[in-house]
Amino acid sequence: MRTILNRAVGHRVWVAACLAFVLTLPAWAERIGACADQAEMPPFAYRARADGHALDRVVGASVDLLKWIGQPYHWDVDVQLLPWARCLATVSDKQLQVALDVDKGDAEANGLVVSKPFFTMHHVYFYSRKARPEGIKLQSLADLHHYRVCGLGGYRFESYGIDTQQVDRGTVGYEELIAKLHVGRCDLFIASRESVGGMYLINPKLRTLLVDGNLVSQPLPGSPEHRLYFAVSAKASNAKDLIGRIDSGIDRAEQQGKVQQFLNKYLE
Repeated sequence: MRTILNRAVGHRVWVAACLAFVLTLPAWAERIGACADQAEMPPFAYRARADGHALDRVVGASVDLLKWIGQPYHWDVDVQLLPWARCLATVSDKQLQVALDVDKGDAEANGLVVSKPFFTMHHVYFYSRKARPEGIKLQSLADLHHYRVCGLGGYRFESYGIDTQQVDRGTVGYEELIAKLHVGRCDLFIASRESVGGMYLINPKLRTLLVDGNLVSQPLPGSPEHRLYFAVSAKASNAKDLIGRIDSGIDRAEQQGKVQQFLNKYLE
């Protein structure tokens, strides 16, 4: 009888210990599926590198920011890189919850609603000294209409006063864009100083192309502010709640200087 009682007491102690352990765990994590551009946009979202080789793990300042925002809600954030048009369409169709590093034009064209902005990009344009030895000097955005513009696939250009359909967007990375410039297939492309600078840090081949003296960059005159946002599907039943939580997190991040901290981590 004593053995049976001891076993019963031991069982109750074991159950109590397990219950206490469970009660100390966080609330059930909510999986947040997210995507960013497959072309990569360091220092915001790109594949981690090891010995110069790209890994499957996605890192970057906007990835860290979204995970930090989600900490109070126990979000399990999973970011994947997709072709940009597919990323936006996948979020619009509610197969993923959040698109990273979106601008308003892309969001509106794909039925997405955006958060508060968390970063403002600075735009430049590039041309080839090989193909255009006389140079290209833009005085205003209207001058873009005199040149053949190329760009990365999936992006829109109406904010620059250009019809997106008139832009050669059959390109998936900056190396291809530069190659097109050098052979004269287009005259210039537009990029942000931050994204090209980030690629400089992680892509040795692109680094060589950027500094070999044949590629020229200039500030884009009259460039509209290009702010980065998180975006969710307007059709999602929890869109308002999700954007509200992200906006609250962006406010907290700005107060604590978190965005710059995350950027510095990758730009060092």
